Amino acid sequence: MTLRAIAILSTLTASAALAGGPSFLPISPSVIREMEQGKGQSTAAGRNEVARIEALKEKALSDDAQVSTAALKELKGLGAIARPTFIAALRQVLARDQAAVEKAVAGIGDSKEAAVYEAQIDVIRKEARANIEKLSKEDHDTIKKAREYYDKLIPMTAKMNEAWSLRLAIAEGMGRRPTLMAMWREVAPAGDKQFTIDNETKLRQKAASAVGDFLDRTADLSWGKAPKDESLRPVWFYGMARKIESYNNALFDKLLDPEEVKNFQMVNTYREAIGLMPYEVDARLEQAARRHSKSMVDRNFFAHDSPVPNNASPGDRIKNAGYTGGGWGENIAAGPSAGEPTFWMWFDSPGHHKNMAGGYNAMGVGRWQNKFTQSFAGGPRVMLMTEDEKAKIKIDGEIVAPDTGKTEPTKRKGA
Repeated sequence: MTLRAIAILSTLTASAALAGGPSFLPISPSVIREMEQGKGQSTAAGRNEVARIEALKEKALSDDAQVSTAALKELKGLGAIARPTFIAALRQVLARDQAAVEKAVAGIGDSKEAAVYEAQIDVIRKEARANIEKLSKEDHDTIKKAREYYDKLIPMTAKMNEAWSLRLAIAEGMGRRPTLMAMWREVAPAGDKQFTIDNETKLRQKAASAVGDFLDRTADLSWGKAPKDESLRPVWFYGMARKIESYNNALFDKLLDPEEVKNFQMVNTYREAIGLMPYEVDARLEQAARRHSKSMVDRNFFAHDSPVPNNASPGDRIKNAGYTGGGWGENIAAGPSAGEPTFWMWFDSPGHHKNMAGGYNAMGVGRWQNKFTQSFAGGPRVMLMTEDEKAKIKIDGEIVAPDTGKTEPTKRKGA
């Protein structure tokens, strides 16, 4: 074996050991021959393959169970060249899932008590949403009640989410266990004692003792569609909210400034607390919102109707940024240059409040100095699209980067 082959082999086995794999993993003779012949990393195709394997490894170790499982299957399908990475990643995922399930089982608590608490929060959420429909400038008590519901539901939701996070950890960890274990049986080193049939049986028994038939009932849970079984809706709602949160967090640093992020997160925290699905961030809506805020500063006006030709209405601005489908809405504010006080301005204003609690799927928050805009739209959720569908989505028009400066707050107003 050449020094180059030895070096590459050492790198692969070291990576596997760091990932929780054995100190040596079997590599196909054909792969060794390719290394000796200078193939693999020395060619453009080889470098692309290495990059692809590394990208799949990162996805395989993702916290998103669906993304992780799909990446592991793809790594397995690449054959010998990806075998060391596949084995190391699969071992790490299996160990991580097992630890998560065991931790969840230990902290699951009384399921009957959780059901009672869940019923209580569901009643209050319905009352809060009913109150939103009644919000009126003439009846200030409705705004006061909205604040009271907010103060009550935020801590209740946090407590409820703790319970559902444990149930979801068990459901996801055990739900994909048979698929991952089938893969492991094909590649497990001789004498493997970590994931034996006996150990797997005991793990399943622990999970079943904690959640009963919940494991079987969640087997066909689809995140893109609410379950018909109403008893599963809370865990589906919690799981979808976390997936949206994860999706948004991955984009926030790329798309929003910290004050825009703060405003966005406060809206979604409120929506989840009252039982509404959070908004996903959309780059097109983000541009529509920020462009309008910048335009209001640059042209010294404050209105939903813009003097910019072909960009007059909120609908025009959203469409011109490349977003189509579904209804739209817009909130604007002038005065504070921070996300939190702007949220409360809109919260205390019936029309703006109803937009934040509206039936849209996506939102963009755009700040420019002391002007804020929220753009809402109800098209299909991007996060649920296929990679090919996502690749077709483009932002139209000028890309306006986040504003790096702030101005001192002036008289506050919203519209």
